[in-house]
Amino acid sequence: MEAAEDLGIKVLDSQNLMVELNSGSQGNVLLLKDKFGKVLFKDSITTNSTYHKTFNLELVPNGIYYLNLDNESRIQTTVIAKTNYGLEIEKESGFVFKPIFKIKDKQVRVLLTNPEQKKTFLKVYDSYGILVGNLNSKEAVLRKTIDFSNVPSGKYRIEIGINGQNFTKEVNLE
Repeated sequence: MEAAEDLGIKVLDSQNLMVELNSGSQGNVLLLKDKFGKVLFKDSITTNSTYHKTFNLELVPNGIYYLNLDNESRIQTTVIAKTNYGLEIEKESGFVFKPIFKIKDKQVRVLLTNPEQKKTFLKVYDSYGILVGNLNSKEAVLRKTIDFSNVPSGKYRIEIGINGQNFTKEVNLE
């Protein structure tokens, strides 16, 4: 089964899962996680040639597992189920696009592509961890400029959450 253009996933037999990444995947990170988010396998791709990995899941309990391919702009997730009958690719691969932050003067521009219009939150915390700004959205494209020109200098943390993924950007304003 082809999960996406960069990632090929096949169930080889009842306990083995084969993963293949096309060439040009250098800098990507491949993660296999359990349903609690515990990382069972992590590999940073350091080559531009085709990458192959076979996972033997015989010793892990039945349940749901997540295969994530994390690159500079997105996280691609494929859901794998292990049952008494073997392995099954539960869901086609889904994407979460990573937010883009641009800082200029005392303004932070945030861009997030959200084609499935999933619930998204944006929170801003000051250096003491106090929430100073909050936004919820389901927009297909979230464009937000956060103006820090009228706030005290210091460190601020911007958090964005979408589809179970959280992204953080630290901003130091002087």
